[in-house]
Amino acid sequence: MQQELFKEIIEHRQGRKIADQIAKVHLKSGKEQWILVHTEIQAGDEVHFAKRMFEYFYRIRDRYGKKIVAIAIFTDKGTKSTNRYHEKYYGTELMYTFNKFVVSDFDEEELKKSTKLLSKALLASLYLNRTKNEMSLRSAYKRTLLREVWSLENVEKTEVNALLYFIDYLLKLPRAMTEQLIRDVKVEIKGEEEMLHQYKGGLPPTLAGVLELERQEGIELGIERGMKQIIFGLFEKGAEDEWIAEVSKLPVTKIKEIRKELK
Repeated sequence: MQQELFKEIIEHRQGRKIADQIAKVHLKSGKEQWILVHTEIQAGDEVHFAKRMFEYFYRIRDRYGKKIVAIAIFTDKGTKSTNRYHEKYYGTELMYTFNKFVVSDFDEEELKKSTKLLSKALLASLYLNRTKNEMSLRSAYKRTLLREVWSLENVEKTEVNALLYFIDYLLKLPRAMTEQLIRDVKVEIKGEEEMLHQYKGGLPPTLAGVLELERQEGIELGIERGMKQIIFGLFEKGAEDEWIAEVSKLPVTKIKEIRKELK
């Protein structure tokens, strides 16, 4: 719903490129009641945040005339932002209260036990805050979380794929650690490679890296096998190891290893 409303309510927010979400949902009871869920993703304190939440509320209410569930999700445990907006002036008084969640308040062990996709997204956010200066620990968390997500059953692959992308980009790692993570994941999914082809619309970076690594290793293996066949032929013609090493640009020790392999 946000596309038609954003021009009206966030033009004053200069420089913000990631939009808050406004969506239609259904109640668990199945009751046919249309509500708007307004979600705010906040990383830290913002001056007049509660007032802005109220402004969103009355603009949405005025436009659609529907019941609104407003939720503010804070990813920074140190936030001091309130979930209330109070205004009083000469006998006129207004109190607006909205739902406020701080990611760090969720129980980590309960999140780990949960099979819901949201629990894994919350864990990723917890790990992000915990590992700001500990990339090795972040890599370990990321590997575990990726495994848990792609192992989830009875979940739409498009949803799993979206969450894998989220984790990949949220828990960013230095290049060397990313390459090591890809190698580790490749070993971990050995025998499950068909899983990579279940994701339509493109693989998330880590799994795409695994597929590319397999392709590169396949090419290198093919080149190595072809080179060995040529060297075997030179052995049969009586060529010396030193000469073969010179023309093949390989170390003499490698040529000797191949000769032993042939024997």
